[in-house]
Amino acid sequence: MKISKERLKQIIQEEMKIAEEEGDEKDQATKTLSEFSKKFYELAKQVRGVKGLDVKEMQLIMDITLSLIKGAAAGTLGPKLQQLEAIVSSRLGDNK
Repeated sequence: MKISKERLKQIIQEEMKIAEEEGDEKDQATKTLSEFSKKFYELAKQVRGVKGLDVKEMQLIMDITLSLIKGAAAGTLGPKLQQLEAIVSSRLGDNK
């Protein structure tokens, strides 16, 4: 099977476009992850000023946070995170 120069150019352009789009998605994911990390860093600084947490509460918060991050990284928690956020917000009176 013979491919014309024009068809070959078209195929190459399509493949380059796909590669660029995939690169853009990876860049966006990296940017989002970087922003997420920065927010956690800021949260860690804010925790130093929180008064009244006992050791058990701190450990539970840390364990829950780590479990949520691991579950989200596995790609299994999307809908459950939304439900959890709604429950926590309504029970603590922090409605958005």
